[in-house]
Amino acid sequence: MPEAVPRPLAQYTPQRLSLWRDPDFLKIWTAQSTSNLGRLMMVIPLVAILVLEARPYQMAIIGGAASASGLTFGLVAGLWIDRSRRRLVLAVTDLSPALAIASIVIAHYAFELHIEHLYVVAFVNGSLGIFNEVANQAYLPSLVERDRLLEANSKMAATDSIVEQIGFSVGGFIAQLASAISAGVVQAITFAISGLLILSIRKAEPEPKPAESDSNIRRELVEGYRFIASNQILLVLAISGAVLAGASGIVGGMIALFALTEIGFQPGPLGVIYGIGGVSSFVGALYAQRVTNKLGVGPTMALGVFVYGVVGFLIPLAPAQIWIATVFFVLPQIFGDGFWIMHDINEVSVQQAVTPEHLRGRVASALKVSEKLAALIGVAIAGVVAEFAGLRIALATGSVLWLAAGMILLHPAVRSLRVLPEDEATDPTAPAE
Repeated sequence: MPEAVPRPLAQYTPQRLSLWRDPDFLKIWTAQSTSNLGRLMMVIPLVAILVLEARPYQMAIIGGAASASGLTFGLVAGLWIDRSRRRLVLAVTDLSPALAIASIVIAHYAFELHIEHLYVVAFVNGSLGIFNEVANQAYLPSLVERDRLLEANSKMAATDSIVEQIGFSVGGFIAQLASAISAGVVQAITFAISGLLILSIRKAEPEPKPAESDSNIRRELVEGYRFIASNQILLVLAISGAVLAGASGIVGGMIALFALTEIGFQPGPLGVIYGIGGVSSFVGALYAQRVTNKLGVGPTMALGVFVYGVVGFLIPLAPAQIWIATVFFVLPQIFGDGFWIMHDINEVSVQQAVTPEHLRGRVASALKVSEKLAALIGVAIAGVVAEFAGLRIALATGSVLWLAAGMILLHPAVRSLRVLPEDEATDPTAPAE
């Protein structure tokens, strides 16, 4: 019997409306881009470093507060979202962070801003963020067909890359030319605009699955983990994702402090350097589907993580001379971010493709909780290592973990994955018919 030829990741027919002409997709695309612009402005770290002169352990607490919130509410978020209108959850979790960031501005001008206030806002926004992330991943398959998920995720990632080019720069230059508090005002506005755009989406969602009268809340909370454990592909992605989150917790918590204090970058130029990564990410997003068609879904994910981890070692090796250090910071942005976004697009698309509709919230939240726990461990490690061994050693530790995550993706269940799965996997918790 001849070997079946896998169909392309997406097939298009002339009759189907382009996603660029779909008004509801354009609204969620614009909303996500706008809110991501705000999130990339690094307002809380900039306020902590430039206004309150935070120490490494205080930066670690800020990162830990955001991660701890995901642990606190992560599993509840998934169950809540599977029983709720996801569009409404997205709107509320964009509008509420606008108020939280506004409280920093008010405290600075009307009272006296303390570092503890930033801890609270980081925790609150992290809590809202876990609901937003889970709802966003669960909601997109309600707006586009299954065979267009990779296309939709690629378009959103490409735009996010453009946003990345300006997001860090906008926050950095506003902080440098005006103040970090002024950057907070702009960030609050971006969240508000995003929330209003989400509310304007008109396409009906599938009805949420109602809770059964004899449902066991404790059992339902862990159904996401049960499904992940039953699906080898998701299990490998979950383990790799946790390691990646630990690495990101280490690097994300310390890189701004390292760049601003040890190297001597100003916030504006540092934002421009981060923005260069957005150019690389944009190119990677444009070519993600083409590269995936050639290499396969699994190999593309592994390649993306390996390249990102290797070039990440350049940052802790950066010399103290600022002009030479700029090269060490720019090269990872040029060569790493484009490959990383290819991993990310495929990872999200696989997760959405293999998860049943009524479990998408719980599976996404289970993965996020694992990642938040790993990130919390990562920032704790970063704070200790940075205090006793220095920021360079802490950043190098993160790059080692990135490479370890790439090794995990070489597991046969993922490495052999060439195309997105055709059908949703069977829910092992569902009763037999």
